[in-house]
Amino acid sequence: MTQILERIEPTPAAPASGRPGTADRGLTPAPAPAQSRRFRPDIEGIRALAVVSVVLYHAGLGVRGGFVGVDVFFVISGFLITRQLVDSVGKRGLSALPTFYTRRIRRLLPAGAVVVITTILAARLIAPALQVKSIAIDGIFTTFYGLNYRLAISGTQYLHQTDAVSPLQHFWSLGVEEQFYVFWPVLIVAVCWIGRRFRRPLLAVLLVAIVVVSLHYSMTVTRSNQPWAYFSLHTRAWELALGALVAVGATQLARLPRWLAEFGAAAGLVAVLGSAFVFSDATLYPGSAAAVPVVGTAVLIACGCGPRRRTERILGEPLMQCLGRVSYSWYLWHWPMLVLGPLMVGHPLSIVQRIMVVWLSLAAAVFSFFAVEDPVRAFKLSNLKWLGSGFAISGAVALSGILVLTHLPTLVGHGAAVTIVQADSASPAVTQQMQAAVAAGVNTTSVPSNLEPQPAKAANDTPPSSRNGCHADFLTIKQGDCVFGDPAGTHTAVIFGDSHAEQWLPALNAAGRKAGWKIVNWTKAACPPAEISVFAPTLNRQYTECDTWRKETLARIAALKPDLVLVSESENVVASNVAAKDFANDTIATLNELKATASRQVLFMADIPVPNYDMPSCVAQHLDKAKSCNFTVKNAYNYPDRHKVLLPAVQKAGFAVIDPLRWMCTEGDCPAVIGNYLVYRNTTHLSAAFSAWLAPMVAPLLKVSAK
Repeated sequence: MTQILERIEPTPAAPASGRPGTADRGLTPAPAPAQSRRFRPDIEGIRALAVVSVVLYHAGLGVRGGFVGVDVFFVISGFLITRQLVDSVGKRGLSALPTFYTRRIRRLLPAGAVVVITTILAARLIAPALQVKSIAIDGIFTTFYGLNYRLAISGTQYLHQTDAVSPLQHFWSLGVEEQFYVFWPVLIVAVCWIGRRFRRPLLAVLLVAIVVVSLHYSMTVTRSNQPWAYFSLHTRAWELALGALVAVGATQLARLPRWLAEFGAAAGLVAVLGSAFVFSDATLYPGSAAAVPVVGTAVLIACGCGPRRRTERILGEPLMQCLGRVSYSWYLWHWPMLVLGPLMVGHPLSIVQRIMVVWLSLAAAVFSFFAVEDPVRAFKLSNLKWLGSGFAISGAVALSGILVLTHLPTLVGHGAAVTIVQADSASPAVTQQMQAAVAAGVNTTSVPSNLEPQPAKAANDTPPSSRNGCHADFLTIKQGDCVFGDPAGTHTAVIFGDSHAEQWLPALNAAGRKAGWKIVNWTKAACPPAEISVFAPTLNRQYTECDTWRKETLARIAALKPDLVLVSESENVVASNVAAKDFANDTIATLNELKATASRQVLFMADIPVPNYDMPSCVAQHLDKAKSCNFTVKNAYNYPDRHKVLLPAVQKAGFAVIDPLRWMCTEGDCPAVIGNYLVYRNTTHLSAAFSAWLAPMVAPLLKVSAK
């Protein structure tokens, strides 16, 4: 292998960008031991390992922790970019910065723009209509390298937990890099200006500080808010900084004793490969776990600064070099193809189909490399012209997103406008008419033109408590008074539970105004009232905020002494390994505490039937065949045993149980559309409009409790 490498004609050394596959490449003869090599075949091989790990992980092909490949790219980028910057700034000072930024434009922007524009246009053709808007907005965010924070924010919001995965989501890593390189080159210039003779020691001190502070944030924020830690610059900067630290000390590292360098390189390679196979989605990441692949990569690069090591026999193989060369394009293409592929075929991809997509994305990467990356690299333009070209390319990406946003399909039903019974209080006649509307909904074919909410607006059709802090999100514990209904009412009812309790606020709000009741909404996302500690998949840890909130809210309810406490919970937020009997007992424990300390009237609202697919998207796709979105009662509960055990157990414990099943389903089916109402706003929650329509059904609860 060494002979093959040495036969390749050497080319002048050139700086590299650090993104997978974006370096200028040329091999030079083996340097003297005391020198730091310019071209690094081993780094090209590390790129190959990183991109293969990421692709196989995303394709679900056995590499459980392949997400560490992104961390590997960060370290490589920090090393190569800093080596380039220190050299160029040391020679040219501040004037080196325009060349650096235009080089970034040339290396990254054209290939990325092609993928983003292609993805947006493909999504417009094949993605569900309601998903296209979000994808177009993601495309615009990639233009400004800000997608990572859009994902960080949405990842911590319960309302976005059922959003479809974006085919542009993988651009978050480019956002982190480019945000880092906004300030890092400027700091290098400042250090060189302050202490030119001691710029490397000063840079080393600065980088150590960045590593320490950023790693501290990574470890602490990951434990409290994993989505924010995963996508944010301040928790990832240490990975780029560690690679930069290796670059600053490359000359000294080239003098490592051979035995130590050989051992370190092997250990680094084992750390990178081991983390890719040992880690999984259950790993609390990045946090301290990221140190394994990050330090491993840094050590592997550091130990290769001198003469070639044995690990380079593997990393320098022609196949590894080829994959490393196209790794940037492969990284760009594989994810959109994996996400859009199921939409093209109409079902989740089988393992064979996923393997095919991996190969097709590699073919697209090779074509993209030779059609876009390589030719653009050869363009000889001034910095000013490249800067203008960058603005033009970014503008084209943003324009494609804007054009799609302004030409979204009209998602209004073609059926005649429908009017059904409207009431805020109960009577036998009203109840009969509402039940008739439910039965008629099962046979609805054409979606009425006055559907409320329209599919495109359904996701935001939430109770008012979701917009004023009265429904606590994942990290929130404190809430205000949260009074709805009639603020001057003489009676008080409290809604207590998770989002499946909160969804009854529109109905109780209307009924409370009519009956003169204050309605207090104290609910929290994915936090059941049952006295059980739950695991939050979004945070990838125990949901300690839920335990704290539950305890404090129970005390607040006891102090309030309301006339009625309405308790409800999703049967799906508790882990599947919790037995149905245990779940029922934990729920009853909370009900007993409420009855003993807060109110004699404690009612339990059973969970609603759920479709488990995004209902607005389904209706939007079947405006003339709404029946296709109906689902059967027998498939309406994810844990039928849990549902079957819970209700009788609560009744046996002496509490009244209200089962809303017949308010929205017939004996056999649950319609997607009832009259002019879209029943669900997403996969598991009622729309606020439909909930408000059910006010006559909940009104008797207030009247009975007032006695």
